[in-house]
Amino acid sequence: QGEEENACACYSDPLDYLYEPNASILKAGAFKIIANTYGLGKLHPNSHLYTSGTLVSGFPGRIFKVCGIHPAKASFCKDLDKANLAVRNFPCKTEELKRKLKIKDGGELYIFATTLANGKHVIIRCRKTA
Repeated sequence: QGEEENACACYSDPLDYLYEPNASILKAGAFKIIANTYGLGKLHPNSHLYTSGTLVSGFPGRIFKVCGIHPAKASFCKDLDKANLAVRNFPCKTEELKRKLKIKDGGELYIFATTLANGKHVIIRCRKTA
């Protein structure tokens, strides 16, 4: 635990790749250590999503290619009917946001609704890497 307290995480807006740690990393509370170990930027102190400009292999979790970043408004997804939605450090719950955006679960697109280090609420469109 002392190692986590002494670790320093750099904050970044979303770059080309988005990383979501496995549950074991989250339960261990290794939020800054994971950023330092893999050279990743953290989106916000409480979001526990990470980013990089180039693909980092070996990350313990899911990796996504960022397709777009949008303000948190329903208008961005008029062309969507299906997506996998996740909410991290965002003012509304997943089910509520699904209703507002009028999207169903499924498909190849992943959407993360989150808060950036500057306090802005955004929606990040992604596709899972192989």
